[in-house]
Amino acid sequence: MMRSAQVGKNRRWWGWVLAASVLVGGVGGGSLWWFQQARRPVEKPFVVTAEQPRLYWLKVQQGQEMLVSEPLPNAPKNDPAAALRQALNLLLSSPPGGRVSAIPPGTRLLGLEIKNGAVYVNLSREFTTGGGSYSVIYRVAQVIYTASSLNPQAPIYLQIEGQPAPPIAGEGLVVDYPTTRRQFAQDAGLPLL
Repeated sequence: MMRSAQVGKNRRWWGWVLAASVLVGGVGGGSLWWFQQARRPVEKPFVVTAEQPRLYWLKVQQGQEMLVSEPLPNAPKNDPAAALRQALNLLLSSPPGGRVSAIPPGTRLLGLEIKNGAVYVNLSREFTTGGGSYSVIYRVAQVIYTASSLNPQAPIYLQIEGQPAPPIAGEGLVVDYPTTRRQFAQDAGLPLL
């Protein structure tokens, strides 16, 4: 009889040990999960503030260059990255009549991503070749203004061949990484369109 009472006590004791282990493991595991979630950066959404992307061209009027914009019709509505890709590919092709482009011929869009509320534009190295100071300023403006046309406050990461844009051409124009439309306009002395 004594032995069976001892076995019963041992079982109860092991039952308590098992319950305590499960409780400690659950709390510890839950704490670890919570800690990992708290450290994970929160993805910022990309906020679209315009109906459709706009393309920014140059227009020469009375001997002065100025940026002008035109809407991109038939842009994808529910995919901002696809809409901006379409706009930039069109911007890198031949400009429409009465418009000019400071972007060097042969420049290609290697990639465009929207992540963490920002736009990443990756261009081929042709973008950095040739032109004087106005040409360099306006080519960068055309890309930054077009890339930010769905949200003018969005940070723009301008990349050349996957790397942050180096000083461009012989003029040494340095583009902040990232930059915004407002910041670039202030730095380059351009109107904020």
